[in-house]
This record gives sequence, structure tokens and C-alpha cells, in this order.
Amino acid sequence: MTKINIVYDDMYCDADIIAVPNEIAEKINDLVSIFLDWLPPENDDDYWRTINGKKYLSIETIGFVKWLNNYYCETMKEKAYIVVQNTNFCRDYDTIEF
Repeated sequence: MTKINIVYDDMYCDADIIAVPNEIAEKINDLVSIFLDWLPPENDDDYWRTINGKKYLSIETIGFVKWLNNYYCETMKEKAYIVVQNTNFCRDYDTIEF
């Protein structure tokens, strides 16, 4: 398993760290692009938030990990998971930014 930082809006002091199978880590940047082009169903609360009665797409770590597991790790022995959220990023890990 390979650990990867996830950073939102250049906030390196509030990163999430995930672990992904090594085969996934090798192509993580391509998968991020595919994920950003993918539009999830509106009834999936891991990807959508309701604010003031309106639905908004919300890209968060939980949804990204769920997507990886559903579409790219489903036949693998190991699954992606969140190691820790809201922490400082680790310089030893690759970083993806949303």
C-alpha cells in the first residue's frame, strides 16, 4: 500500500492521507483526472451536499476513496482507505491537489 496526501485549496496544514494499492498509486494522477470528469448520481450523499435546499457537488476524500474502491479496486485484494484526515501533509508521500 502507498500513502498519498490529499490537499484542498493549497491548505497543506489541513491535508488528508489515504492509502491505496501500489498499482493504483502508479496512476493516481490519471485517476484524479478521471474522477473529476465523472459525475456521480445526485442521490449519493458521499458526493453531494444540500445547502439551503439546493444540491451541490462536493468532492471530498470519503467520496474519492469510495470511487477508487468501486471502480478501480473492486477486484483487488487490498482496498483504498483513509489513514487520517485534517492533518499536516507528509513530505514523504506523493500529493494530489483538488
